[in-house]
Amino acid sequence: MRRTLFFLSLTAYAFCWNPAFAADEIPEQVTVSHWSCKQIGELAKKYDAEKKLPDSVLVEGKPISRGELAHYLLYVMEKVVRQCDLKGKDAVDRGDLDRIAALHEALKDELPKYEGYLTRREAIEAILAKPEVPAFEYKIGVNGFLRGEGVGNFRLPDFSYAPRHGEGRFLYRVKPYAYWHPTDYLDFHAEGQGFGYKGGNQEHGKLSLYQGFVEARVPDSERLALKVGRQEFVYGSTFILGSDAFMDGLTFDALRLRVKPMEQLTVDLLGGWYATPFSDGVKGNLAGGYATWTFSEGNAIEAYGFRDTGSGDHHAGEHRNTWGVRGTAALGPATLEVEPVYQTGRLFNPNTGGNESIQAYGGHADLGMDVSMAGFHSHFFLSYAVGSGDGEAATVVSSRKEFSNPTNDTPLFGDMKVIGGFGYDVGDHHASGLQIYTIGWGIDLTKELNLSATGRYFLANHVEEGFSRSIGLETDFTLTYAVNGNLSLVAGYDHFFTGKFFRDAAGSGDDIHYGYLMLQFDLAHQKSKAPAKK
Repeated sequence: MRRTLFFLSLTAYAFCWNPAFAADEIPEQVTVSHWSCKQIGELAKKYDAEKKLPDSVLVEGKPISRGELAHYLLYVMEKVVRQCDLKGKDAVDRGDLDRIAALHEALKDELPKYEGYLTRREAIEAILAKPEVPAFEYKIGVNGFLRGEGVGNFRLPDFSYAPRHGEGRFLYRVKPYAYWHPTDYLDFHAEGQGFGYKGGNQEHGKLSLYQGFVEARVPDSERLALKVGRQEFVYGSTFILGSDAFMDGLTFDALRLRVKPMEQLTVDLLGGWYATPFSDGVKGNLAGGYATWTFSEGNAIEAYGFRDTGSGDHHAGEHRNTWGVRGTAALGPATLEVEPVYQTGRLFNPNTGGNESIQAYGGHADLGMDVSMAGFHSHFFLSYAVGSGDGEAATVVSSRKEFSNPTNDTPLFGDMKVIGGFGYDVGDHHASGLQIYTIGWGIDLTKELNLSATGRYFLANHVEEGFSRSIGLETDFTLTYAVNGNLSLVAGYDHFFTGKFFRDAAGSGDDIHYGYLMLQFDLAHQKSKAPAKK
């Protein structure tokens, strides 16, 4: 209880701490004397934008609206994107990118009204993103979330089906952190974590180091960087490797060597041990590599291989090798992602007392599209995911052909954690391998308010004889309100319509309900680096 009060007090203190600088707002009408008008005029001239501010504004001093100003900024950004595509990001002055980023932030509510912005949004935001080298000397703060949640016909501690059972709890994740970047080639990062929950008959709390590492780079170069210490590993769309951000996270005591021999190619070589106490009891090590070749913004191909010995009950010789390829493509307003994965290795079989060879496969294909309808920005999403299974796994004979991605953080399984992987248990009965069909939609109702609705249908590949393969349909509804760049409120309601597999396995068809209200925060104070002397 004292830990809970401590973290609530720390969070309350952080809320009272005035966060970092926020950009000046742009009024509804501006003239050439306003900083925004000046900068857009200068940038349009420097990069020879297709359309520039008219002389009536620049010479005669007539006012221009925020909406029109955003349109001229879009012409600047389109020209900068084309230049980066042709010559690389380094061809554009970093100071100019920072100025464009400030304008982009100040006019972000006007830009989506123009179709040209929606089709180029991802490329624009990628180019405006800050470089990995931080622009501050030090930064201290606290981030995390506070969440109240309740369920029906479900148990939260072990995420298991429980007909006619309901419970609720308060959950917190609070991470105080400190970054120090004395030079552009040396970074120090320390981050603690308090995670716990209380409610009903549940009480849990842990306080420990979450991340703590040193990263060194070759001065004035991105070709080589070494990160040593406790750190997260997050790659791709987190289908294979993520940080469990909705719960208590996942880190490794590890090192990562990043090599960038050319602008298009990045190779990460990594290895380390699962870090306790936030590994959910998993012990072992992870080693491998991840390579990315970027053709242009939004178009890339990635290849990876990992050797993972992590498990809660490890036996000598057990390990799982995961080999995958991930491709992404930007097709105008649409994005496409495909990621096939194959697994080998050795898995202990308690029925035989020995290890057997793993032969499993999985993957997913996702299609997303951004559109503008009636002045509102919307995002549509379609996905198909599959993980292999086997009849022997469904009858508890052997699981060697069942695909496993235990360290994933992918949204493909849904918000509720009813389904957390490609194998699922109801009581003593197992469904081996899954197919997941997803359709989703999100809309920005205002610049601060977003509504999303997603449906996921789960179909088992293999079940016991006489059992249905229909696992069920999960529907997730989420409302997100961004108070500012540091605070957001999230309200969600999820409903899992149980399929016939539940009735066959548990003798009950009761649906599962989950609702939550969450406050997310990231509050910090930082000292910016002094501009480099020329």
